[in-house]
Amino acid sequence: MAIQTPALRETLADAYGAEALYGAVYTSTPGVTAGTEPTGGTPAYARKSLTWSAASTSGGVTTITATAVFDVPASTTVVGVGVHDAATAGNYLDGGTITSQAFASQGTLTVTFTYTQS
Repeated sequence: MAIQTPALRETLADAYGAEALYGAVYTSTPGVTAGTEPTGGTPAYARKSLTWSAASTSGGVTTITATAVFDVPASTTVVGVGVHDAATAGNYLDGGTITSQAFASQGTLTVTFTYTQS
Protein backbone atom coordinates (compact mmCIF):
# COMPACT_ATOMS: atom_id res chain seq x y z
CA MET A 1 0.00 0.00 0.00
CA ALA A 2 1.36 3.40 -0.98
CA ILE A 3 1.54 6.09 1.68
CA GLN A 4 -1.28 8.49 0.93
CA THR A 5 -0.62 11.40 3.30
CA PRO A 6 2.19 13.93 3.19
CA ALA A 7 2.21 13.93 7.00
CA LEU A 8 3.28 10.27 7.21
CA ARG A 9 5.80 10.62 4.35
CA GLU A 10 7.35 13.60 6.15
CA THR A 11 7.43 11.71 9.46
CA LEU A 12 9.31 8.83 7.81
CA ALA A 13 11.74 11.18 6.06
CA ASP A 14 12.42 13.01 9.33
CA ALA A 15 13.03 9.66 11.08
CA TYR A 16 15.60 8.73 8.41
CA GLY A 17 17.40 12.04 8.92
CA ALA A 18 17.34 11.62 12.69
CA GLU A 19 19.23 8.31 12.39
CA ALA A 20 21.52 9.05 9.42
CA LEU A 21 23.80 11.47 11.29
CA TYR A 22 27.10 11.01 9.40
CA GLY A 23 28.00 10.72 5.74
CA ALA A 24 30.84 8.64 4.32
CA VAL A 25 32.47 7.97 0.96
CA TYR A 26 33.71 4.57 -0.17
CA THR A 27 36.39 3.11 -2.40
CA SER A 28 34.32 -0.07 -2.87
CA THR A 29 30.65 -0.44 -3.69
CA PRO A 30 28.29 -0.41 -0.69
CA GLY A 31 25.32 -2.75 -0.50
CA VAL A 32 23.97 -4.65 2.49
CA THR A 33 27.26 -3.68 4.15
CA ALA A 34 29.24 -0.47 3.89
CA GLY A 35 31.96 0.02 1.33
CA THR A 36 35.59 0.60 2.31
CA GLU A 37 36.29 4.13 3.54
CA PRO A 38 39.50 5.91 2.48
CA THR A 39 42.27 6.44 5.02
CA GLY A 40 44.97 9.05 5.38
CA GLY A 41 45.42 12.33 3.61
CA THR A 42 46.18 15.86 4.78
CA PRO A 43 43.69 16.88 5.97
CA ALA A 44 42.75 13.33 6.83
CA TYR A 45 39.58 11.71 5.51
CA ALA A 46 36.78 11.51 8.08
CA ARG A 47 33.03 10.99 8.08
CA LYS A 48 31.08 14.24 8.06
CA SER A 49 28.19 15.29 10.25
CA LEU A 50 24.97 15.69 8.26
CA THR A 51 22.35 18.39 8.76
CA TRP A 52 19.23 17.39 6.88
CA SER A 53 16.85 19.88 5.30
CA ALA A 54 13.24 20.15 6.37
CA ALA A 55 11.03 17.61 4.61
CA SER A 56 9.58 18.94 1.36
CA THR A 57 6.65 17.30 -0.42
CA SER A 58 5.87 17.73 -4.08
CA GLY A 59 3.83 15.52 -6.39
CA GLY A 60 3.37 12.84 -3.75
CA VAL A 61 7.11 12.53 -3.02
CA THR A 62 8.76 13.78 0.15
CA THR A 63 12.47 14.64 0.07
CA ILE A 64 15.18 15.59 2.55
CA THR A 65 18.77 16.45 1.63
CA ALA A 66 22.11 17.01 3.34
CA THR A 67 25.40 18.15 1.80
CA ALA A 68 28.90 17.37 3.02
CA VAL A 69 32.41 18.09 1.73
CA PHE A 70 34.88 15.23 2.19
CA ASP A 71 38.68 15.39 2.18
CA VAL A 72 39.88 12.64 -0.14
CA PRO A 73 43.47 11.36 -0.04
CA ALA A 74 45.68 11.18 -3.13
CA SER A 75 45.53 7.97 -5.21
CA THR A 76 41.92 7.30 -4.18
CA THR A 77 38.93 6.48 -6.36
CA VAL A 78 35.55 7.06 -4.76
CA VAL A 79 32.73 4.84 -6.08
CA GLY A 80 30.07 5.00 -3.37
CA VAL A 81 28.56 6.95 -0.49
CA GLY A 82 26.62 6.05 2.61
CA VAL A 83 25.20 7.13 5.92
CA HIS A 84 26.07 5.99 9.44
CA ASP A 85 24.81 6.69 12.95
CA ALA A 86 28.25 7.54 14.38
CA ALA A 87 31.40 9.45 13.43
CA THR A 88 33.46 6.26 13.82
CA ALA A 89 32.38 2.64 14.13
CA GLY A 90 28.61 2.67 14.81
CA ASN A 91 26.13 1.27 12.33
CA TYR A 92 26.04 1.51 8.56
CA LEU A 93 22.48 2.47 7.63
CA ASP A 94 22.25 3.01 3.88
CA GLY A 95 24.35 3.66 0.80
CA GLY A 96 24.70 3.59 -2.93
CA THR A 97 27.00 4.08 -5.88
CA ILE A 98 28.06 7.37 -7.46
CA THR A 99 29.86 8.20 -10.68
CA SER A 100 33.45 7.13 -10.04
CA GLN A 101 35.71 10.03 -8.97
CA ALA A 102 39.49 9.49 -9.15
CA PHE A 103 41.86 11.68 -7.13
CA ALA A 104 45.47 11.68 -8.32
CA SER A 105 46.26 14.23 -5.60
CA GLN A 106 44.58 15.25 -2.34
CA GLY A 107 41.21 16.86 -3.03
CA THR A 108 37.65 17.37 -1.86
CA LEU A 109 34.40 15.78 -2.94
CA THR A 110 31.06 17.47 -2.30
CA VAL A 111 28.20 15.01 -1.88
CA THR A 112 24.51 15.85 -1.62
CA PHE A 113 22.71 13.00 0.14
CA THR A 114 19.04 12.69 -0.79
CA TYR A 115 16.33 10.60 0.82
CA THR A 116 12.94 10.32 -0.88
CA GLN A 117 9.76 8.84 0.52
CA SER A 118 6.79 8.21 -1.74
